[in-house]
Amino acid sequence: MIFPNLILDSIVQEADKIRFDASRVFAVEGVEITDINIYPDFVGTPATVLDVYVANCPEDWYLDWAYSTAGDYTVRVEVVTLANGSETKDYSVSAITAAEDALFSSDEQIFAREPELKRYIPAGRNSFKYMHRLAQKEMLDYMYRNGIINPDGTQIEKTQLIGDKLDQWAIYEVLLLIYQDIKNSNAEAFNEKLVDYSEKRADARKRYIIQYDSNKDGNVDEDDYTRTTRETFFSR
Repeated sequence: MIFPNLILDSIVQEADKIRFDASRVFAVEGVEITDINIYPDFVGTPATVLDVYVANCPEDWYLDWAYSTAGDYTVRVEVVTLANGSETKDYSVSAITAAEDALFSSDEQIFAREPELKRYIPAGRNSFKYMHRLAQKEMLDYMYRNGIINPDGTQIEKTQLIGDKLDQWAIYEVLLLIYQDIKNSNAEAFNEKLVDYSEKRADARKRYIIQYDSNKDGNVDEDDYTRTTRETFFSR
């Protein structure tokens, strides 16, 4: 039996690097793999295919890619064997524009505070956009858990925060996530960073009047909700 597998992000910003990692591909004992083909856009350009197989080197079974235009793409991995045929598995990736991504923070903002982080962008990526995206999700989840919600009880979406990017909170949120991810390489120094940015994030959470498009009409005006954060509100 053959078991195709890819590790990849389901969302990426257009022109941002994404890695299709096939290192978990395997076959049962006695089945010899000869090729691992990755199709980054199987539906749109099926002729674009790259064989990433290197014998006995699963750490090299990957393809780094970037999509020049936004859209939904089908990524296929095909595992070919010497005498047992082949197996395929498909994955979906959405490449979105910067406007659709609507991130609350940017690499430029975090590098202005911590230039050393340029050295820690992981292999297979050319930015920390994936971390900014995760920080944004953490912030929206945090607001929901703490009762900052829409009038109908649903969670506030990123597109409703028109004109209020929550910059400082977002910057400290993403810095915490990055240092949590890389701290094993220099635990003592990075633990100090974690404590520092944890305190700064807690302080930033207290400082906002959050006005958002609560009626979802595309504008923030007098008809929308305004919520003021309190010191005790965001320290829970």
